[in-house]
Amino acid sequence: MAQIDRLTEQGAANTTLIKWGLSAAQPSGFNVTWYCTRMAIQKVPRGSGIELIYMGPDGHMGYGTASGDSESPIWPAGDGPDVHGVLRDLRTIGEGVYAVGMGRQVYRRNLAGAWERKDAGVLQDRELMEVVGFNAIHGIDEAELYAVGYAGEVWRCDAGRWEQLDSPTDVILNAVHVLPDSRVVVAGKSGFLMIGSRSAWEVVETGLDAQIWDIQYFNDGIYLATSDALYRLDANHVPQQVDMRLAGPVTCGQLDAGDGILLSTGRKHQCWSDDGSTWHDLA
Repeated sequence: MAQIDRLTEQGAANTTLIKWGLSAAQPSGFNVTWYCTRMAIQKVPRGSGIELIYMGPDGHMGYGTASGDSESPIWPAGDGPDVHGVLRDLRTIGEGVYAVGMGRQVYRRNLAGAWERKDAGVLQDRELMEVVGFNAIHGIDEAELYAVGYAGEVWRCDAGRWEQLDSPTDVILNAVHVLPDSRVVVAGKSGFLMIGSRSAWEVVETGLDAQIWDIQYFNDGIYLATSDALYRLDANHVPQQVDMRLAGPVTCGQLDAGDGILLSTGRKHQCWSDDGSTWHDLA
């Protein structure tokens, strides 16, 4: 995803969605006239077998399929983001695509392409004024999900039932990632980082002052992204900055991994690596 600075500075909503195969000489892309902040890929039993889902913070959703593109709200007006607040994260987990946001909203897109509510027992009553919400959701599969957000909240969903876990912090949490061994990594404001599980957390002194925006497990390593740097945790869970050896300072912020590739996306840069050490520019 990209935005045109000139249009953004003028207050005009715009997003360019870019597709670039590693074997292609040039990328392809198309524009939408609204802000898109997250995207996900869902494997489906129709068409080409995959669909692109892209999301705006107001719940405006776009869908890229083999038969064309379409748009629709994630939920009817009156009980969706228009009431409960903006959406913060979009994530493929198992067969579903999950969207979470303010008020602890949780939505799931099923294989038929329909959105379902998955926030029973966790959604904030609309009459309450306390600022709460989810900034991120993750899970190895759909049997066990973790969501984190405002006021240091950590929630766990076990077989569809949400429970709030004890948290050692009240800072805003931006990211959560469940490791293959089922440990959970959580990060957020002012370099906050903790690793643990539903019953116990170890708070890691990172020495970072910046917001940690994302976490990704790749090639047996745990990677963290701030706005201006990429880090990998060493054996003692101390963040070590990754030298990408690219021209000039590289902006970061969001991470994704799949098919043997780690992708880093920032305000002005997108780059990839197949080993976590040698990096290549995309944009």
